[in-house]
Amino acid sequence: MSYRLYGGLPDFPAHKTYALIHTDALAHNFSLLRETVRASAPAVRTVAVVKADAYGHGAPACVQSLLGEGCDAFAVSCIEEAVQVRETCTAYARENGIPDRALVLILGYTLPTEAAALAAYGLTQALLSADYARLLSENAAQAGVCVHCHVALDTGMNRIGFPAHNEAEAEQATADILHLGSSPSLAVDGLFSHFSTADDPADVVFAPQSRTREQYARYRAVLTRLERAGARPALCHICNSAASVRLPEMYMDGVRLGILLYGVCPSPFVPVPVVPVMELCTVISHVHTLLPGEAVSYGGCFSAGTPRTVATLPIGYADGFLRAYSGASVTVHTGAGDFSAPVIGRICMDQCMIDITDIPAVPGDTVTLFGERQEQLCALASLAGTIPYESLCLLSARVPRLYVR
Repeated sequence: MSYRLYGGLPDFPAHKTYALIHTDALAHNFSLLRETVRASAPAVRTVAVVKADAYGHGAPACVQSLLGEGCDAFAVSCIEEAVQVRETCTAYARENGIPDRALVLILGYTLPTEAAALAAYGLTQALLSADYARLLSENAAQAGVCVHCHVALDTGMNRIGFPAHNEAEAEQATADILHLGSSPSLAVDGLFSHFSTADDPADVVFAPQSRTREQYARYRAVLTRLERAGARPALCHICNSAASVRLPEMYMDGVRLGILLYGVCPSPFVPVPVVPVMELCTVISHVHTLLPGEAVSYGGCFSAGTPRTVATLPIGYADGFLRAYSGASVTVHTGAGDFSAPVIGRICMDQCMIDITDIPAVPGDTVTLFGERQEQLCALASLAGTIPYESLCLLSARVPRLYVR
């Protein structure tokens, strides 16, 4: 994918369908969230989560923008993403005559045989289990390198991590982590876990019996033991976006900011005045009159009882505008103003149709599918029975990302 940075959108865009990425909105969101965190804990480090190509926004440009705001820590999912982020950080540092000291943390699995690459790029690897740590250490020793690591604790997500669900497991996890300290091939710099329900209204985070507080207590059970042994890692972190807003008492040394950075709240129950960063746009390619009794698109699930004016848009599910989004409202921008129009009929692979009856729209007019307000993306995700995270990540590579300030 080609990423281009524009000072402003050209008068005549070269693309019929495109995603505008507002880097000023990204900078605003990061600054807002960082100040929110610092108000309670000035020394807490803010880690920007830029995995999955920065949630579909384009990691290189987003990382560059965040570096400009003073962000110095990034989290990704895999080594391929990590190398891309490291190269962006190094280029930014070189251009500005400063050293590249950014933390690039891989939250997911990396083949232990990639130990040399992890060290060469200065990447920090999550340790998913004691067995994984042993394999990574062996491969690092064979390569003659030391890999920096953060230990993952499984406190209830049951996905990855050293088990820490009870006292016995906490004891074992502590022993395993302390044993890592004897390895010259691994440097344990951090300890982290992940909340599973911090954004869930069913989880009353302010009640002692909440799942989130239970996870935090399990995390603290291991951390306290490490502290008593004089082996507290330098960067301890558990808060995700939701917890970063709701639970300042759990910040510790760092917080991981994900979906909130991109202007989307993790749930309606975590309201934050962030600004959407992505705006998905297309143009009207064709307009015609739908006669009474005629049907639209595959399956003929929408038919006209009266004459309707139908506009075709050159975007479909191959672009990430899913079939499930049929019935959604989009915004049509015309010379007479902006109008809301429904998507009608089934969305095709490369095209879809909207009802523009009584809207003075013509071919070439711009249509915004989401991004003007948080609610638009949330409404689309709801139609698909999913969450905004997935809707953003499903936007395909053939949709160019155009960066505007």
